[in-house]
Amino acid sequence: MIKFYKIPDEYFQRIHFVRPRFKSNIENVLLYMANECCKIEDCQCEEYKERITKAIRMFPGNLTVTDKTISNWRTEIPALFAFYEEDKATGITKTSKSAHFLHDYQDLTQFFRFFLSTFQLPGGHLKAKDNLELIQRGVKFKPARYIVNVLLEGNALLSESGSEKEMSLSAEEATYCILNDLRVTTGKRSPRKTAELILKNRKEKLKYRNPKDEQTFSLKGTPRTKGDVTRYAADILDYMEIASLLQKENRYYYLAPNQEKSIKALASESTYFTGYDSLYIDPNLNIKQVADKEIDWFQYVNENLNPDKFKTDVTTLISSGETIAVIIEERIKEIVTSEDTTKKDVGNIGETLVHGHEIARLQIAGYPDLAKLVQIVDSPSYHPGFDIDSFEGDEKAIHRYIEVKTTISKQKLQIFSFHMSPNEWSVAETHRNHYYVYRLTLSAKDKVLYILKNPVGLYKTDKIEASPRNGMEITFDATKFKTTELLTCAN
Repeated sequence: MIKFYKIPDEYFQRIHFVRPRFKSNIENVLLYMANECCKIEDCQCEEYKERITKAIRMFPGNLTVTDKTISNWRTEIPALFAFYEEDKATGITKTSKSAHFLHDYQDLTQFFRFFLSTFQLPGGHLKAKDNLELIQRGVKFKPARYIVNVLLEGNALLSESGSEKEMSLSAEEATYCILNDLRVTTGKRSPRKTAELILKNRKEKLKYRNPKDEQTFSLKGTPRTKGDVTRYAADILDYMEIASLLQKENRYYYLAPNQEKSIKALASESTYFTGYDSLYIDPNLNIKQVADKEIDWFQYVNENLNPDKFKTDVTTLISSGETIAVIIEERIKEIVTSEDTTKKDVGNIGETLVHGHEIARLQIAGYPDLAKLVQIVDSPSYHPGFDIDSFEGDEKAIHRYIEVKTTISKQKLQIFSFHMSPNEWSVAETHRNHYYVYRLTLSAKDKVLYILKNPVGLYKTDKIEASPRNGMEITFDATKFKTTELLTCAN
């Protein structure tokens, strides 16, 4: 006989939130939309709506989708990721700091860590009526932080019992033992107690299903599937995997290896959005009072975007089992492990890899003396308009001026755009055929390099797109450019 674990009715509270239609391609969409949002200056709400609608329509694959799908995207992007905000009092819509942060730093892993550190229930990403219900039931909860602590406590419990196994969590366990249980979401059950419960349920081989699910999760009279019931917990777990906080094996999620610093930072994150605090004790609370907090929520999500917080350990993305040449590996360690260095950002990692690539390219071409002269030229106080001074690889020793544009993500990217400053564009125009943009994307499985020679010339011959915005926003069609193997120098 199958035995089920059941949340007592008095503690059952279904948790749900916005689920983006583009979740299966979320990294590409967010990079693209951050780029598009940053092209739009503060303007009247209707104008912003028209421009963002056009941008969404132009995302690959969206030309033929319904207007309703486009409208859903336009609602979901600001609701969940706070990329732009409508100020109803002034009638102005503005692009957020979050969108600018992702656009400027091109680090999706770090972006998702910030997103998860602020994502809470109740929150401005929900409708006011849903937040009202959560407040009335005493919910005040940060899912990602709690999940991390459950896994940490579970590891401690397993170690104390003499087991060498690591604690894991399935979407079902996260749904029934965490998200939908008021004892957890109101702060009455500790992560350790929840870890004990999950391990106990496994030992007793209990299955998960709450009879109330069939009542709550019905649509037009049709009961939803198990996937429908657990999809919100699965979303959080998937976002945590994109953030390199968790790794997934089969249907279970574990703490990601080599990410102790970021995991600890999230586990100890103590901040909450305090805008709702006074509402918990108001016996006459109404929807308007809750809705009025939305603008404060937007400000909370967009504050304290410190580029040094939740820094991606890029070595976990690019090593992937292959041998990295010593010179590059040492340079990467220097950048990503030092607590004091100012060169721990994504751009420096890209410069390091391209620096090694150029040395290898010239060595292979038979110019070892030129290879020794390749250098990273950027400095905190001066930017000459390019990152690496290299050479074409001929007897004339003609210089090759390289600007490196790097993006980090968990999954392989398909969107290829980047920003060039006014100085970079001017220098590119000066050096023409000797100026290159090396567009590098790093994911857990791929290192993809596109080389764009003479971007000004490519723009003038309609081979790439460029639009002015404090310099130039560049977009290119990856199908029209060949990828280049990223080389590593031999010594």
